[in-house]
Amino acid sequence: MKLGVLGSGSSGNSLVIVDEDGGALLVDAGFSRRETLVRLASLRIAPERLIGMLLTHDHTDHSCGCRVLCDTLGLPLYTTCGTANTLLQRGRLPSKVLTFEPGNRFLVGGFEVRSFAVHHDAAEPVGFVIGTEGVRIGVATDLGEVNAVARKNLRDCDALVLESNYDRQMLRESERWAGLKRRIAGVIGHLDNTMTAAALEHLVTERTRLLLLAHISRECNKPEIALSACRDELKHIGRDDIQVVPLAQESPLGPFELEEDAG
Repeated sequence: MKLGVLGSGSSGNSLVIVDEDGGALLVDAGFSRRETLVRLASLRIAPERLIGMLLTHDHTDHSCGCRVLCDTLGLPLYTTCGTANTLLQRGRLPSKVLTFEPGNRFLVGGFEVRSFAVHHDAAEPVGFVIGTEGVRIGVATDLGEVNAVARKNLRDCDALVLESNYDRQMLRESERWAGLKRRIAGVIGHLDNTMTAAALEHLVTERTRLLLLAHISRECNKPEIALSACRDELKHIGRDDIQVVPLAQESPLGPFELEEDAG
């Protein structure tokens, strides 16, 4: 299995998971159809390989391209009922939609998808664990806390895509208005670097090999700060062998190759 990141940040989020013997899944579509296709091409992934799209929540930086992209490529959109209803009200719902309740498991081609509820200020947001051929990828890009449900689902993945949105001091000192600061730092907002690092003790197991730090704020964080916090925690728990990569808004990264650990 391969994992490619089209981009991650406040202006657009999308990643792609590829089964080398089958199809590919998009997770979120925070870029225009044209930009998504350009970024897929840069990762050498043909759009014809896509068999569906998973959507975590309705916010524009995750969903703005879903209707046009799905309808152009004939892809079904998999999302929660709450997210689908919100997109419908905004005129952004694709023609092919399959809804599920948070906590449901389902198959998309050769991919087994496990959904779970997350705390975020959206209609009905979820994270995903996506698996095939003995490899599991956990995705949680927007959440205000890593609670028991998130820990249970994200634990023991080969790769984690986990939010590390802001640095607490940089957020406090930023020029953002007080209400926005409270929203970001609240339990239905976003994870800061410290919370992300602290969660690793509960999420990482022997099989974990890759950690991608998502949704890094341009104004209230720096990739090197997020990276340092997680590397320090991984060293503390004896797993400094894990590859840690801060994701970028401007350009795609990967694909990262993941194989089942024979051990």
